Amino acid sequence: MSISQQDTYQRLDKRIASKIEDGDLEVSLSPIIKNNLKFGSREYQTEAFTALDYYLNNSKLRAKPSQVLFHMATGSGKTLIMAGAILELYNMGYRNFIFFVNTDTIIRKTKENFLNPKSSKYLFKDVININGINVLINEVSSFESTNEEDVSILFSTIQGLHTKLNNPRENSITFDDFVDRKVVLISDEAHHINALTKKTLTAQEKEISVTWENTVDRIFHSNPDNIMMEFTATLELSHPNIAAKYNNKLLYDYPLAKFREDKYSKEVKTNQIDFEPIQRALVATIISQYKKKVFASNGVLAKPVVMLKSKTTAESAIMEEKFISSIKNLNEDKLKDIIKLDNEVLVEAMKYFESLNITYQGLIDELKEDFSEDKVISVNSKNDTDDKQITINSLEDIDNEYRAIFAVDKLNEGWDVLNLFDIVRLYDTRDGKAGTLGKTTVQEAQLIGRGARYFPYKLTEEQDLDKRKYDDDVTNTLRICETLHYHCSHNPRYITELNQALRQIGLFPDEKVEVDLYLKEDFKETNFYRNGFILLNKKVLNNPKTLLEYQEPDITKNYTYALRTNRSAVNTIFDDAGNKQNRVAANYMNTHKLNVWDKTIILKGLNKIPFYNFESIRRYFPSIKSMIHFVTDANYFGGISVDVSGLEKDTKELTAHQKLDIVIDIANKIANEITTKFGEYRGTKSFYREPVRKHFKNKKLSFSLNKGSEAETGKPTMRHDINPKFYVDLNKADWYVFNENYGSSEEKFLVKFFESQIEELREKYEDIYLLRNERFFKLYRYSDAKATEPDFVLFMTEKKSGEEIIFQLFIEPKGTHLLSTDSWKEDFLMGIEEESVVELYQNQSYKLIGMPFYNKENRESVFEEKFKNI
Repeated sequence: MSISQQDTYQRLDKRIASKIEDGDLEVSLSPIIKNNLKFGSREYQTEAFTALDYYLNNSKLRAKPSQVLFHMATGSGKTLIMAGAILELYNMGYRNFIFFVNTDTIIRKTKENFLNPKSSKYLFKDVININGINVLINEVSSFESTNEEDVSILFSTIQGLHTKLNNPRENSITFDDFVDRKVVLISDEAHHINALTKKTLTAQEKEISVTWENTVDRIFHSNPDNIMMEFTATLELSHPNIAAKYNNKLLYDYPLAKFREDKYSKEVKTNQIDFEPIQRALVATIISQYKKKVFASNGVLAKPVVMLKSKTTAESAIMEEKFISSIKNLNEDKLKDIIKLDNEVLVEAMKYFESLNITYQGLIDELKEDFSEDKVISVNSKNDTDDKQITINSLEDIDNEYRAIFAVDKLNEGWDVLNLFDIVRLYDTRDGKAGTLGKTTVQEAQLIGRGARYFPYKLTEEQDLDKRKYDDDVTNTLRICETLHYHCSHNPRYITELNQALRQIGLFPDEKVEVDLYLKEDFKETNFYRNGFILLNKKVLNNPKTLLEYQEPDITKNYTYALRTNRSAVNTIFDDAGNKQNRVAANYMNTHKLNVWDKTIILKGLNKIPFYNFESIRRYFPSIKSMIHFVTDANYFGGISVDVSGLEKDTKELTAHQKLDIVIDIANKIANEITTKFGEYRGTKSFYREPVRKHFKNKKLSFSLNKGSEAETGKPTMRHDINPKFYVDLNKADWYVFNENYGSSEEKFLVKFFESQIEELREKYEDIYLLRNERFFKLYRYSDAKATEPDFVLFMTEKKSGEEIIFQLFIEPKGTHLLSTDSWKEDFLMGIEEESVVELYQNQSYKLIGMPFYNKENRESVFEEKFKNI
C-alpha cells in the first residue's frame, strides 16, 4: 500500500498524532486561547487545540463543510475545549454558534461556563480581547440582529432546535438564518446523535432519525464554511458503523483509560460493606470525614461530598429520611457498633481520628454538624429549579455547604463535580445475566467515571495541581484524598461485573501489583549516602522581584505591514501584463520608525490591548518607569521600525488611522510572542545541594500491568524467566544501589550497558553509584519549569586529582516511539552542563552533566561516545 493510500485509510486523529510524533507538527497553545481563558490548558488539551488548528488550516486535509469529533474522557475538560475553540474560530471570522445537547441539565451548566462571570466555573477571563477588540459572549434566540464584533450563541436541546426550526415563531430561529451566514454547531454528548447509527432502523426509528438528525444536517450543509464540532466521552469505536462514520472525522481521541493513566483522575476502590444500606451510608460519612481531616491536616480547605444512590425516587426519599434520622440519633453505642465492622478503610479512619485526639463523641458531634439536614440535598424531582442545578454543579465552592446528595439517575450526564469522594449504593440487586453486564451495572460504572474527576490541590510549588501525586508512595496518608470509594454490599458476582464494566470504560488497569524497593544495606553505610549531595534545580515563580536570574524578554524590533490599497481592477484571465501592472502598483515600501510618531497614537493603540496595562508590563519589564518610557525607549517600543507596503502615494505619508492600525497589529504580535514564550514559572539555572538520603529511600511501588504484554515496566530484573538480554545480577553489583530494577525495557538495557562499562570506569573513578529515580526528584526546564524526571542519576568521584571532583550525570533511557515527542527533555538535559550554575564548596567541586537519550537500538552509540568523553 502506498503512503497516500495509507493516509486515506488511516483514522484522522492517528494521522495528526503521527505528525506530532514525527516532530512535523509542534504542539503549542495559541496566544488567543492562552490570553483569554481563565484556566490553564493541560498537555492533552493543548494537543486537542493543536489538532483543531492544524485541521482547519490545512486545505488538503479539511473537508467542507467541516465535521470533527473530540472523543474525550468524562472530566477531561471538553467544555474548556469548546471555549478555546470558540475563541480561535472567532479569530477565523466565525461569530454565530449553536450549542445543542440532549438534556436541559447540560444547557444550564454550560451557560454558567460561558455566560456567568460570577460563576466559579466561568471559563473566560473578565475581559476577552482578540486583536485589540473587546469581545462579548451573548446568548441569542436567532442570528438576525447580532453584533458582528461579539460571539452569539444559541443554546438548545436537539429536540428543541428541531421544533423551533420546523415550527417557526416570531423572534425565533428559522432556516432563513443560515442563508449566506456561516455557523458553528457544537454538539455535546454527541453519542446520542449516534444512537441510531449502530443498528438497522425500524420504521419508528427511521422517522426519529429523519426528524432531528436531518434538521442538524440541513443546517450543517447550508454553507460550505460551516463547522460542526462534536464532543462525547462514550464513542463506541469498536462498532463498525461508528468506526466507519468517524474515520475521517475523529480529530482527537483521549479515552478514560489514558486520562486515568496520565493521573488526571482519582483512583477508584470498591469498599464492600456487609451492613444494611443505611449503616453503609454512615460508614461512608465517617470515611468522608476522615478525608476532610487529612486534607485539613495538610493545610488544604476541602469539603468531600458523599453521593447516596437509590434505584427509584420513592426509595431515595425513604433513605433520605432514614439518613437524616440516623445522623440526628447517632450516639457512642451506635458508633461502636458500626466501627466493629472489620473494614480496612474504616479502621484506618478511626486510627487517624485517634492520632488527632478526636474522641468518639467529638466525631459524633462533627458528623451531626457536617451532615445535618440542611446540608443534605435531593436531586430526584422533575421540578428541580435552575438554582438547584447550579448548586449541585458548584459543590466545590466555599459557600456551598452540602455534604450529602441523594439521587437516582439525574446526575448521569452533565454533572461536573470535583469533590465527590464517596458513592454509596443503597441497594443490593444485580441485573447481569449469562455473563452479560447488566444495564444498571454499566450505568454505575459510568457514574463512577464521572465522580472520579480529580480534586485539584498541591502542597508545594513542585507538585502538579490537578494530577495524582502519591501513586508511587503507597503508604502516604494523602493517597486517601486521591481515592473515590464506591461503597456497596459484599456480593462477589456483582463486584466482578462492576470491575469488568470499569475495566471496559478504562477506569481499572488489567492488573495492579505492589512491590518493595529498598536501598541495599551496604550502600546505606557508605559516606556518600550519609553525607553526600545531589544537585537539583527549583521551580520558581517567574517574578522579577524574587528571581535573581530574571531576564526581561527581548522585543522583536522589525515588522512588516501591508496597507489596504482600496483599489479594484478588471482583468482578462490570461492578460499577464495587466495582472503584473496591478501587482507592481501596490508593491511600494517605506520604512517608518515608531519613535517619531505621535505618542498619543501609540498609547491609544496599546490601550486597546489588556496586555499593555502598566502593572502587566511591569511584570515582564521591571525596569519600565512609565508607559511613556515603554513607548519611547529604544529597548522597547521606541526601537521598533515597520516596513509599510502598499500604493506609492500611501506608504510615505500615513494617516493617523493607519498608524493606529499598525500599532495595534504590532502590539498584538509582541504580546502574543511574549505570552507564548513567557510562563508563570521557570526553572532555576542554579542547582542546589540536597542530601542524597533526603531524596532516596525505601519505597513501596505500585504498577499497573497488562496481562499478556511484553512490556517490562513493573517486572523485576532478577526473575527466573527473564530474557537474558535484560538480566543483570544486581546482588553482585555494588554500583547499583537498589535491590531491584522494575523499569522498562530501555531502562533494563541501560543497566546492562552500564554493567559492561563498570570495570573501565573503575580505572578512573571511585564511589560509583547508579540510582534509579522512582519519582524521588524532578528537574525543571529553565524557560517554563516544565518538569522532567530523569530515570537515573549516576555519581562518580574522580581519582588522583588535587581536589574532590564529583560527577553527577542525569540519564534518561527512552523508547523509540518517544524519541521525537520527548525531544524537549533531551534538549534540556544536554544544556545542563553548559548553562547550570553550581555553588563551589571547600575542597569539593561538581561536574553536572545531562546525557543524550539512551536507546538500545537507535542511540546507544551516541550515548556511549558522550559517556566515554566525559
